[in-house]
Amino acid sequence: MTAVEGDLATGSPIDDAAGPAASPPPPPPAPPARRWGRTTVGAVALLIAVVSAVAGGVVGALTVLALRTPAPPPPAPADLAAVVEQVAPAVLRIQAGAPDTGTAGTAVVLTPTGDVVTNEHLVHGESTATLIAADGRRSVARVVRADPQADLAWLRIDGAAGLPAVRLAAPGTLRLGDDVVAIGNALNLDGAPSITRGVVSAVGRSTATLTGVIQTDAAISSGSSGGALVDRTGAVVGITTEALVGDPTVSVEDIAFAIPSDRVVAVLGGMGLVVPPAG
Repeated sequence: MTAVEGDLATGSPIDDAAGPAASPPPPPPAPPARRWGRTTVGAVALLIAVVSAVAGGVVGALTVLALRTPAPPPPAPADLAAVVEQVAPAVLRIQAGAPDTGTAGTAVVLTPTGDVVTNEHLVHGESTATLIAADGRRSVARVVRADPQADLAWLRIDGAAGLPAVRLAAPGTLRLGDDVVAIGNALNLDGAPSITRGVVSAVGRSTATLTGVIQTDAAISSGSSGGALVDRTGAVVGITTEALVGDPTVSVEDIAFAIPSDRVVAVLGGMGLVVPPAG
């Protein structure tokens, strides 16, 4: 019978039937010293390297995060009252034709030297028009060019200098739902222009006479035509032109239209007026 300890033999066969007593068995050999092979050592070294790399990466990331300047918060929405205060001085009343039978509406100053835009239907067939500031000052402007299809006209106050002028919005900045204010000469009332507030309801609309116009629910009344539709940054996004009204069979509320500023720039450019860069 052989005694077994683990996987190592610790004795030899014993014959109980004959022969002198056997000498005590020699002590079992000492187990071999454990050797670390290259594979094991390499695995441990690799583990240490990986841990070091991860730790270093974490420390490096934390260091970068600690040193990185926080992003500034988004700008707060502009105060619409401040926007109106900025733009309204450049929005004028316009009267064309005979006092009793002529037209009244709104015009917008584009340059400090007296270049003005309004709707063509307000100066149709006229060579001059009277522009009236909020403080009552009057100026005579001549009609330089007009485009009935675009419903835009270029007027000029000769000899003007230092006039307050608007800033036109850059192309592609208008979004559905943007807050806007309409500034115009509603009902030809004396004094400062009327202010109404709304949103951009749609873009690319078509009316009976125009295509690709902005739709807004900002109220536009008779006399507001030719006025400014302004966004929260104070940029003019369009020139107001018309509003829909209902009848006994059709209910219409808060649907008005404006000619986009990029088209204003293009049409006036074709007339020979280079409008200051949009932005």
